[in-house]
Amino acid sequence: MSWKDNFKSIFLGKAAGNKQASAATGTRMTGTLKKRVLREVSFEIKDIRTALTLCNAETPDRSKLFEIFRYIKRDGNLKSQIRVAITKVRSEPWQIYLNGEPDEEATVKVKKRWFNDVIRYIVESELDGFSVVEFWKIDAATGNVAEVVKFNPENISIESQEILIEGTVNGPKLSYKDMAWQYDLLEFGTRKDLGLLLECAYNILWKFYSRSDYSRASEKAGMPVLVVRADTNNKGELDDLEARAANFGTDGYMILQKSDEVDLLERKGQRFHDVYLDNMKYCDSEVSKIINGQTGTSEEKAFAGSAQVHERVLEDITMSRLLLVQDEVNEKLIPYLIYKGMLQEGHTMGYPELIRMEQQRLNGAPTATDAPAAPGDNKKDDAPKK
Repeated sequence: MSWKDNFKSIFLGKAAGNKQASAATGTRMTGTLKKRVLREVSFEIKDIRTALTLCNAETPDRSKLFEIFRYIKRDGNLKSQIRVAITKVRSEPWQIYLNGEPDEEATVKVKKRWFNDVIRYIVESELDGFSVVEFWKIDAATGNVAEVVKFNPENISIESQEILIEGTVNGPKLSYKDMAWQYDLLEFGTRKDLGLLLECAYNILWKFYSRSDYSRASEKAGMPVLVVRADTNNKGELDDLEARAANFGTDGYMILQKSDEVDLLERKGQRFHDVYLDNMKYCDSEVSKIINGQTGTSEEKAFAGSAQVHERVLEDITMSRLLLVQDEVNEKLIPYLIYKGMLQEGHTMGYPELIRMEQQRLNGAPTATDAPAAPGDNKKDDAPKK
């Protein structure tokens, strides 16, 4: 069945008032999407401004913004920071509770790969601004879900709650407003948030600029130039000299008359590449702080005292993300699972560590971030960490 047939069957089922349209037709909502050819293009700072203008239009269009996001995700430092953020959250133990008491049976039932995938998509909603996921083949008795698929952000108009079949706001679309559960769809994130990657985009594009400038500078000033001074005006002899110079190596060459003078202006006695390298390091630092609030846990060289501070900052941000996941699951995922018959009223999801910290706070006991430094924490803070 083609994407047009899929789209038609779902749309007609919805128009006929069939609230179980996707299930009745056996058609996945993600199966209605038309495959797109992704263009390999470069972006500049001005493209971010254009993308923001489109996002704030009367009919918001985030497609250009998401193209920029896809482009900057090639950056190694950004990939590393995103991996750290997701890994820290997914590695934290969680529990299903029934009326405030641990429910081991329900926990075992839903502690599957698909649940961890949902947790990842919730964390990613902080980066892209939102996540829309589709559940496929839910078995309420066993807790199995065949797959949880995240829509490409380009195929969602989050403001109008529409699926963009061709990835454009002017193309065919299918509204899931007030019918998300019937289509087995869930939204995570907020509809007005443009995501942390927007702030990262500026710094990563500046970093790409510096890398490009660094490469050009290295090509011009970092490689030797062969200079041939010829005492002749004979075209044949000059052509022969040029052929020899071209075959001498891959570096640049010049054919000059003896009276010609050429000067290569460069910064003598200075590390000319530092101006580019420092800018790239600064951009990496900014991206690390935007995603995980610090740089110490990703720096090769760190000092004992400052590294501990950075680790605490990362822990605080991770705790904040755990709270976000817990809230999103309890407000959106758990009610949906109750609707599908997998869980029952009174079920909630929680992180034991968050519950423990909250109980300590209510009892007036210091939490992990409030606790005084352990013995020896302040000793040799300026010594390099081995």
